[in-house]
Amino acid sequence: MQLTRLVYASHHGGTSEESLRDIFDRSCKNNANDGITGLLIAGDEDFLQLLEGGRTAVAECMMRIMKDDRHQRIRVLLAGEARNRLFSHWSMRCLKAAEIPLEIQDRYWVNGVFDPAQLPQAKIEGLCLALSEDNSDKTPEMAE
Repeated sequence: MQLTRLVYASHHGGTSEESLRDIFDRSCKNNANDGITGLLIAGDEDFLQLLEGGRTAVAECMMRIMKDDRHQRIRVLLAGEARNRLFSHWSMRCLKAAEIPLEIQDRYWVNGVFDPAQLPQAKIEGLCLALSEDNSDKTPEMAE
């Protein structure tokens, strides 16, 4: 299997706690079945998601996301081969942007705001790496 990593941002315009829970539950189930791991950050109006797995599985997952009307203005930010998984412990780690540790926010938010569309590639990679190393949430649960 060729390990592929894809990072995209999408606009949700504000989503309910119930909708976030549904996205998380479906992602965990689908990703576990498809051998995908990753991270979903939910901001006030935007998502940033990292998917990692086999090329075909990641592509099929992305196609499902593109059909989901909770994701608008989808932008692929990074895509390519990966040597190893950053989020091997989670079929989908889901975090609310506001609950990410402040020291990580200070390094990666743009003017104090979570805005994935404004992050350059190096910052996206740094944010994902920092969150993969963050030990504050070792369970596959959505941060409440």
